[in-house]
Amino acid sequence: MLLASRSFPISRSACPVTDRLSTGKQLGFVIESMQAGFPDCEAKVEVAPGRWQHFKIEFEYESRNFKDHRHDPEKCDLIVCWRHNWKDCPPNLQVLELSQIVRQLW
Repeated sequence: MLLASRSFPISRSACPVTDRLSTGKQLGFVIESMQAGFPDCEAKVEVAPGRWQHFKIEFEYESRNFKDHRHDPEKCDLIVCWRHNWKDCPPNLQVLELSQIVRQLW
């Protein structure tokens, strides 16, 4: 399992998803910043030992909401969602479906 942490303080009201990601330390992200606008999060991911890649992340309940909200797929690297239901998701966008991860843990 990948490890995650955050490099700045976040209030509990900022984002429940962030709270889960940062305290769970399970998804491989070091969160650098959060904001109310698009994208929701900027983070680093260790793609190889000692090699980090910058990621722009959008949190959605369902992946299709990304399209419904008219976000620009070229300005985001990863959608973190509970349910991945966007059949025509652009190939440059990675999707992390949390319900599948939870299912694997149980």
